[in-house]
Amino acid sequence: MEEGLTKTKLIFGFLLVLYASITLTCTHAADTISANQIFRYNETIISAHETFELGFFNPGNSTNYYVGIWYKKIPKRTYVWVANRNTPVTDTSCELTLTLQGVLIIQNATTSDVIWPSANSSMTTVRNPIGQLLDTGNFMIYSDNVSHVNPIWQSFDFMTDTLLPGMKLGWNWVTRTERYLTSWKFRDDPALGDYSLKVDTKGYPQMILWDVEKIKFHAGPRDRLRFSGDPDLKPNPIYNFTFVVNQREIYYQYNLIDTSFITRLVLQPSGNIECLLWVDSIQDWSLYLTPEGDYCDRYVVCKAFGSCNIDKSSLCECLKGFEPTSPEQWRVAIWSQGCRRTTPLDCGPSEGFNKYINMKLPDTLGSWYNQTMTLVECENMCKSNCSCTAYTNLNASGTGSGCLLWFGDLTDIKTIAETGDSLYIRMPPSELDLIENSRSSNAGRRVRIIVPISIVALAILVSYAYFTVFVRVRIITKVFLYFCLEVKTNVF
Repeated sequence: MEEGLTKTKLIFGFLLVLYASITLTCTHAADTISANQIFRYNETIISAHETFELGFFNPGNSTNYYVGIWYKKIPKRTYVWVANRNTPVTDTSCELTLTLQGVLIIQNATTSDVIWPSANSSMTTVRNPIGQLLDTGNFMIYSDNVSHVNPIWQSFDFMTDTLLPGMKLGWNWVTRTERYLTSWKFRDDPALGDYSLKVDTKGYPQMILWDVEKIKFHAGPRDRLRFSGDPDLKPNPIYNFTFVVNQREIYYQYNLIDTSFITRLVLQPSGNIECLLWVDSIQDWSLYLTPEGDYCDRYVVCKAFGSCNIDKSSLCECLKGFEPTSPEQWRVAIWSQGCRRTTPLDCGPSEGFNKYINMKLPDTLGSWYNQTMTLVECENMCKSNCSCTAYTNLNASGTGSGCLLWFGDLTDIKTIAETGDSLYIRMPPSELDLIENSRSSNAGRRVRIIVPISIVALAILVSYAYFTVFVRVRIITKVFLYFCLEVKTNVF
């Protein structure tokens, strides 16, 4: 009897544990949430093919609760988006709901106080608002009579620390929305960290990594195939990069070529940018690449007109035609004053351009660009403006189209063996290369060489004419004198 009672208790206890487990992992099979529908801390939304899941979570050892999105099928919990990163919930008395105005909110279940809204509340009622978690990892809110192309709100416009395939990093000029990454504060704290990855548009658009308000890294201008400053970010069999510049948008984007891969680009709390791949065989993320490969990737190591070369014992060297501003400091590896021209410019007509190869192109802050000009037109425009320091084409790895002009000092230059870009820098006549390395420098040679040759040729012609006339006159004179003597002799 006692043994039977014990078995009954064990079975009853097992059922309680099983029930609790089912309750704690309760999910809604649907990938959508309707207006006024409520999701509590133990309920989730799952995308159609069970790629992503949305719900409440605790990161690491934190006791705070957040609403976020993570991979559903990856056993190592990995978060790709966080809603209330700066306003965590401290207990389980919270719920997620969608208002009639199409606003996703986190609220206190007891007091109904709003802890986080997806957007500012509006009195305008949206017709049957729906929230949907897609297999891309994007959570969209839209009206049932509007397509997904124009959602009311989407999480892809409000990134956290992760760039997923299909996300757009940059600007939407129509909605005035800036999309950028911001690191977590710590591994178990998704609050805003110190680092952000943004697209700067004060000149030719470029991707810049900020440490609060200080630039930490810039990837260099991007053409159709790669970033100037990172030859590793080039075509590969896993994904491709897209860079779009038009009147509506400016953004970077990457998409999977082989959809069997799971990949993400993460801005870590340390400030490192990492492209990670999920590897099933080790059940973990593997580092595929990072754009900051060495010390020369730090921002403006060598300052103005200096180039950083990781293969040299002294990292910094002045470009040809330039010299250290402070030779004493340069000798002891203090490069803070950069380089200056050996011979100053005077904007004279004989100035030309020297071609520098295998370079990470300079910081494009304050630059000017045109996407249709030829390289010849680009050179002419730079030469016609005395403030223009250098030029190159935008699509050096393609058809050679487009024009990019720099003004003032050239900074954040790096030597990249074999795979770097070409840059044409304005130089005075005395510093132009004698070896033909660009159309402009060759034109400069012709100006300087043809003139002396012309003078020499003229001198030869004059000498020849003078010699010819002089000889002929002497011959005629001798003949005439000889004739006169013969006549005189015959007469007398």
